[in-house]
Amino acid sequence: GGLTAGFLFEKLINRIGGATTDTNGDIGDFSVGTYLTFGHAAAASSMADWFHADLLLIWHRNPAYTAIPFHHYIAEARYRGAEVATIAPDYSPSAMHADYYLGVRPGADAALALSMARVIVDEGLMDEAFVRSQTDLPLLVRGDNGRFLCAADLEEGGRADQFFVWSRAKSAVAPASRERLEANEDAALDGSFAVTLVDGATVEVRPVFALLRAVLAAYAPEDAAPACGVHPDTIRLMARKVASKRTAVLLGFNSAKYYHGDLMERAMCV
Repeated sequence: GGLTAGFLFEKLINRIGGATTDTNGDIGDFSVGTYLTFGHAAAASSMADWFHADLLLIWHRNPAYTAIPFHHYIAEARYRGAEVATIAPDYSPSAMHADYYLGVRPGADAALALSMARVIVDEGLMDEAFVRSQTDLPLLVRGDNGRFLCAADLEEGGRADQFFVWSRAKSAVAPASRERLEANEDAALDGSFAVTLVDGATVEVRPVFALLRAVLAAYAPEDAAPACGVHPDTIRLMARKVASKRTAVLLGFNSAKYYHGDLMERAMCV
């Protein structure tokens, strides 16, 4: 469809010596937040995998109208017991085929997502083993400049891309494993620690998760509800479902067209 036409157009212009810009940038179809979080703009399986989800969040998308050839995967997932929630300001054709409708205010998606994350953290519903091994949340961040603590900070000639965690067993900094992610399972997620740098200075370091927890402090459901337009009870209900089910976020290209849409997407990833 559009992607093929865009590719052929660029090829034609290049052949005649012209210059073309990135189509994704032209039309706002590049999910910057997803790219910054996962290193890939489309870090997901195919649409056929929607069938395997236990909870599908239709967010910034309207597949019943814009992805008609693939909507059957959503319907078939419901037949096998999956639940569907549509998160949108408008009651769309997709909302009519969903189990839940969250009428979020335009542009307030990040507040909703962060509030859901607050509930998951506060109620101890997150998978800590996954967080330690598959995210950067255990990595230590310097309090003086907001950058990851790296080997170059601690020793002469140290690597700039070797990061560190706080070992709970040793009560000391330890290099984050570069070979096996599961090796970081001993890492602390909370706390503040003093570290001596190569120049003799002492700085405070904290895990990224501790910084995230501080941000989430402002997003209790009762505080976020006036901003996002979703009732606190609904926020808690959806957060608990996300934490307990195999969840798929059906993210469309709408968020990419918002100012700060990248922050919306990063909040959804949290």
